[in-house]
Amino acid sequence: MSRHRILELGAGPADESCAQLGQCADFAEANTLELLAYKAAIIALNGEPPLPLGFTLVANAHDFGIYRTLWLVSAELPLPEDAQAWLDDLVEPATWIAAGFPQPVTYEGSRAVMRPFRDVVAAALQITRPGADGSFFPAENALLHRNLLAAYGPATVAAADSG
Repeated sequence: MSRHRILELGAGPADESCAQLGQCADFAEANTLELLAYKAAIIALNGEPPLPLGFTLVANAHDFGIYRTLWLVSAELPLPEDAQAWLDDLVEPATWIAAGFPQPVTYEGSRAVMRPFRDVVAAALQITRPGADGSFFPAENALLHRNLLAAYGPATVAAADSG
């Protein structure tokens, strides 16, 4: 079944640094980690997209090599009403922290320092978790935390609780 490209989401939050093709020694690994974290950040803000929408990484050829970007795709068009509504209301984070996430990759010159993806999601669950009284601060963290729990499950929560 063919998948239709619906919307290119990019390589990460618009106001954040990301791996630079031809500049970063570990580019392919850093690019992939940032895309997986960006997908998780979008899920934190919006919940998982309803079917037939889904995410995919699309390779793009450049003079310096191949880079990937995150896309929303669909196996069918036109989109069902619930999928179109999700797409119409889509919120993309401008920064990692806007979705409750730490920066998954930091850069020291041309060297990328990467957190394992599981640790990135576990950190986001820690950042967005409720206080001892069960309340969330800021209140928006309740949505982020609930969406992350739904998408990434109890094993990730256990890792977040132990670290």
